[in-house]
Amino acid sequence: MNKWFYLFFLFSVELAAQQRILTGKVSAGEAPLPGATVRIKGTNAGTLTQADGTYRLPFSKGSVLIVSAVGYAPREIAVGTATVYDVVLETSQYLLGEVEIVGSRNASRTRTDSPVPVDVIDLKPLKESAPQVSITQLLQYVSPSFHSVNGSNAGDAGSALNLSQLRGLGVDQVLVLVNGKRRHKSSNVNWGGLGNGATGYDLNSIPTGAIERVEILRDGAAAQYGSDAIAGVINIVLRKSTEELGVTSTVSTRRRGDGTTSRTSANYGFALGQKGGFLNATAEFATQAISLTPGRDDAGLYNGPIYGGGANTRGYDAIYTKEIDEAILAKRGIDRHYFDQRGGGSNKAKDALLFFNAAIPLREEAEIYAFGGISHRNSQFTAVYRLPGWTERNNTFLYPDGFLPAMDNSITDKSLAVGIKGKVHDWNVDFSNVYGKNDFGNVISNSLNASLGLKSPTSFDAGKYNASQNTASLDISRYFPKVLHGLNLAFGAQYRVETYQIIAGEEASYSKADLQPVYDLDTTAAGVPYLRNAGSVALNGLSPGSQIHAGFRPANEVNVSRAISAGYADVEINPTANWLISGAVRVENFSDFGNVTTYKVATRYKIADWLGIRGSYNTGFRAPDLAQFYYTETSTSFQQGRAIDQVTASNKSAATRALGFPALTPEKSKGYAFGLTSRPLNNLELSADAYWVDVDNRVGNTGNFSATDTNLPIEVRNLFVQTGTTQAKFFYNSFSTSTKGLEFTGSYRTPLRRGQLSFLLGGNFVKNEVTGVNTPKGLEAYRYIIFNEGEKARVTSNIPGKKITAQAIFNEGRFNYLLRAVYFGSVTTASALNANFPQPDYFFQQLRPIWVADVSVGYRVSPAIQVTAGINNIFNELGDYTQVASLRNPTVVGIQNGSAGIQPFARISAIF
Repeated sequence: MNKWFYLFFLFSVELAAQQRILTGKVSAGEAPLPGATVRIKGTNAGTLTQADGTYRLPFSKGSVLIVSAVGYAPREIAVGTATVYDVVLETSQYLLGEVEIVGSRNASRTRTDSPVPVDVIDLKPLKESAPQVSITQLLQYVSPSFHSVNGSNAGDAGSALNLSQLRGLGVDQVLVLVNGKRRHKSSNVNWGGLGNGATGYDLNSIPTGAIERVEILRDGAAAQYGSDAIAGVINIVLRKSTEELGVTSTVSTRRRGDGTTSRTSANYGFALGQKGGFLNATAEFATQAISLTPGRDDAGLYNGPIYGGGANTRGYDAIYTKEIDEAILAKRGIDRHYFDQRGGGSNKAKDALLFFNAAIPLREEAEIYAFGGISHRNSQFTAVYRLPGWTERNNTFLYPDGFLPAMDNSITDKSLAVGIKGKVHDWNVDFSNVYGKNDFGNVISNSLNASLGLKSPTSFDAGKYNASQNTASLDISRYFPKVLHGLNLAFGAQYRVETYQIIAGEEASYSKADLQPVYDLDTTAAGVPYLRNAGSVALNGLSPGSQIHAGFRPANEVNVSRAISAGYADVEINPTANWLISGAVRVENFSDFGNVTTYKVATRYKIADWLGIRGSYNTGFRAPDLAQFYYTETSTSFQQGRAIDQVTASNKSAATRALGFPALTPEKSKGYAFGLTSRPLNNLELSADAYWVDVDNRVGNTGNFSATDTNLPIEVRNLFVQTGTTQAKFFYNSFSTSTKGLEFTGSYRTPLRRGQLSFLLGGNFVKNEVTGVNTPKGLEAYRYIIFNEGEKARVTSNIPGKKITAQAIFNEGRFNYLLRAVYFGSVTTASALNANFPQPDYFFQQLRPIWVADVSVGYRVSPAIQVTAGINNIFNELGDYTQVASLRNPTVVGIQNGSAGIQPFARISAIF
C-alpha cells in the first residue's frame, strides 16, 4: 500500500512540475475578443478570454493550443518553451467547413448583432457536466423556449420519439437543419403527447457526441428556409476537430431502480491533406430500461377487478369481490403489482448511431463537403395490461392471467449530404444535395387477436411505413462592403421530393374473424328475385386485430410522392453604421396544392455600443405532411377504465369525404416580434423579446365519432364494421390559434485566477389561445367533436406556460461544478371519458408548477481524463399525481419535464 502511495505521490509531483501557466491575448484585428475559448488539444483543460481579450491557462509542455470563437476561424498553435502567446482570429466567412449563424445568410453575422433572437448553445460544457445525455434533454434544461418530454406521454409508436417544440407552438411547426441544410422528418404520426396527429423531427437520431453546437432561431423563418419554420429553426452544427479522440460514457438510474440509462460515445477526427481538410466521425450506443409510471411509489398500481367484476370495469359486483380476486392472486403466486400500469414511463430501448462530417479543399476558397449518418433504434412500448376478466379481449386458454401487449418499433434513419462551395467572381456559391429517409417497423408481441380464438398468433408483423426527402439547393451570396455601410445579397433555388409509403402487415394483425356477409332479398326489373350483398356484420363481438395496435390492411397501403420547387431572395443592408435592415421573400410550388409565397422583414438599431433594439414581421406556412394525408390506423384507448377500439381514417378515404371533411390545406401564419439586446459589459449579454404568432387552419385530429350514431353516412358505418372499431377520428384543418409570449436570456462569463465561471439565465412566458374552429357545412351539430376539449388542451395548456432556467458552471483547477434549477409552470390536462353526442365529457386536472434542480461535480484525474458524478432532480420533485376514484381516470404525470424523481448519474470522459 505504501509503495503504491509513494508512486502516486511521485507521479503527482512530476505532473505538477510539468504544469505551467500560459498567458496571452486573443483579438480580432486590433480589437480584443472577449469570451473566446482557449483550450489545450487532447485534454479537458480550457478557459475563456476576459473583457480585454487576455487569458490565463495551465498547460503541459509540448501541448497544442486551440483558440476559437463563434463567427471566427479556429487556430491551432504549437506550444513551445514560451509562456506568452497572443492570437489573432479571422472571420470565418470563406473558411473551410464553417456554417453561418442560422437566421442570416451574411456569413460574418453574429448572434449579438442579429435582428432576430438566436441562441448559440455550446454543447461541450453540458456534455461534461449536465446529467442529461440526449440532445433533446440537454436543450430542454438549458433553453427556455425549447420543450421536449419523454415520448411515453404519447401512445404506441410515438412513445419511441422525443419531439420538440419552440415557443409553445406545434412539433411540426419548427424546422430542423444540420449544418444549415434541411433535415428529414420522422415518418410516424403521433398520438397523444405533444404531437397528436402530427409528424416531427427526431433529434435523438443524431449522436450527441457528433454535435459541436446548436443554434436556435426563435423567430418565424419560412421566407428564408421554407415550410415548417413557423415557430423557428434549430440548426445542428457538427464537429470538425481533427487528431483528437474523445470518449465519454454516462450511466444513470432512477431512485426506484428502474429506468436505467446509458450512453457511450466515441469521436475522432482525421486531417485530410495539408490544407485544412478533415473527416470527423462519431459512433454512439445508448440503452434505456423500462421505467414505471412517474409519481408516488405506488403510481400505476392496479386496484380494480382482475379475475372478476365484469369486463372493462373498475368496480366490483356482488359476485366477484375483492377478497375472491385476492384469493386467486395468492393461489397463482402473484400480486397486484403483476398488473401495474407501465404507460407514462420510459420505453425499453437500444440505440446505435454513426455520423460523420467531412470537407476537402479543392483550391483556395473552394471545397467539397459531405456529412450524414445512420441510426437504428429498437424501442418497446408496453400498453395497459389486458386482464383475464376482459373476456372480449383475452382468451384464458392462451393467457390464463391475462397479458401485457408490447409494440416493438424498429426505427432506422439514414441521411447523406454532399455539396461543393466556393467563390466565383467574388460570389459565394454553394450547391448541395441532401437525402434522408426514416423507416418505422411495427411488431406486436405478447398479444393476440381475440376474434381468432385459439388460432390466434401471439406475435404479429403489423406492417411498416417510411418517409424520405431529397433536397437539391443552390445558394448564392455576396457581401458589398462599399454599398452604404454594407450590403449582403443572397438568392437561390431549391427542388425537393418527398415520399411516403405504408406496407401492410400480416392478415392476422388486422383481421376480424367473426365478420359474416349479410344478404338481402331483392328483385330485378323483370321481377326475378335474387340475393344481394348488403354488407357485413360482426357475430361474436370479440376484439379484432393485434391488440395495442392493429396491423395495416392492404387497403391502407400507399406509395405516394410530391415535388416542391422554390426560389428565394434575401437582403441585409446597413443604411448607417448603427442601423440594419433585412428582408426575404420566398415562392414555393407544391405539386399537390399549388403556390405559396412568404416574406419577412426585420431590423435592428444600435442605440449605443451596449444597447440595441430589434423587431421583425414574417408570414409563414406549413404544408401538411404526406403522412397526414394518407395515414390510417387502428388502436386502443382507455376511457374511464374501458378499452375502446378506435380507427383513424385517411384524409383521402371515402369515409372522410362522405362525412364532409375537405382535403387538407397549408397552415398559414403571421408573426410579430420586438426586442432589446444589451451588452453592458464585454462578457455580459442580455436580451428580451416579445412575440405574437397567429396560425390559421392548423391541422389536427378531430375528436371521436361514435358507431352508435345512426346519422353517420354509410361509408363511415362500413368503416366501423370493417375495422371492428367503435370510434373514428379524422385529419382536418380544424382550428386557428394565437400565441403571445415574452422571452428573456442572459449570459455572463468571467475568467478567474485558476479557472472560469459562467452563468446562464433564461425564461419564456407564453399563452396559447384558440381563436377559431372550422366546422364544415352540414356538421355544425358535431362542433364539440370536430375540435374537442382534449385537442384544445393539447395546444393551449398541455405545456408549461412559464419556464425559467438558471445555470452556473464553475471550473477551478481540476474541479468543475454545475448547479442548475429549472422552473416548469403548471399545466392542465383533459382526458376523454366518453364519446357522448353532441359534447363528450372530459376530466380536467391542473398539475402544479415544479422546480427541478440538478447538481454535478467533475474531477480531472489527468489532463486527458475526467470523471463526473451528480444528480438530476436532487430534491425528488415528482409533481402532482392524483387518481380520482369516482372518475376512474388517473391523471398523466411527468408531462412538464418527463421526470420520475431523483436520478443520480456518473460519467467518465477522456480526450487523447
